[in-house]
Amino acid sequence: MAQEGQERLIDLLNHPSTTDDRLLATSARHLVKLSRKHRLHIPRKARHLVCRKCHVRYQFGKNARVRIKHGQRIITCLECSSIRRFGGGPKSHRSS
Repeated sequence: MAQEGQERLIDLLNHPSTTDDRLLATSARHLVKLSRKHRLHIPRKARHLVCRKCHVRYQFGKNARVRIKHGQRIITCLECSSIRRFGGGPKSHRSS
């Protein structure tokens, strides 16, 4: 039941052109609340869409900045200035 709700909210977040900005903001917050209440992990495909600190949906270019540095994707939330890093970094530090 909770996983179905999670999937619906993720679908809303994945298709922002069909929905209102306020609806996107509340759906991001509801996704985090639902996941915490039912002790569910937020799926990988949705982790990259929501800020961990302020629970706002990333709109790249508007409220989030994306940089790639040494093979690592760095997303900065412009609402709360939190930084998230995805990826392993330079290839020299990875195990072969």
